Amino acid sequence: MDPGDRAVFIAAYGRLVVEVWSDPAREELLERDPRQLLTEYGIAVPDDVPVTVRRDAGDAEPDLETQVEAWKHASDLGELVLFVPALESGGEIEIDERELENVVAGLEPGTACCCPCCCT
Repeated sequence: MDPGDRAVFIAAYGRLVVEVWSDPAREELLERDPRQLLTEYGIAVPDDVPVTVRRDAGDAEPDLETQVEAWKHASDLGELVLFVPALESGGEIEIDERELENVVAGLEPGTACCCPCCCT
């Protein structure tokens, strides 16, 4: 996978997760039509590949590399498993600055850049 494509996917996936967590309309679209939601974030999935959403609260911290690999090999596997953990009800989850940067950028702290061209 081209490093630029990987960076673009990670950024789009991070935005998708954050917005699903913060916007009930995005969460509803994820449940109703995950393929449409992916399309709105620029994440392409072949039409013949079904999308399965995993919302287990226990999977609140899926491995980002697992999601990248699932997207990269979706055609070969015949399915894209999209990990968007549900937030546990009954409380807020505290995320420190380092964790938030990793979720949004998908990179190690201090290495996030503004465009994929400098990441190659």
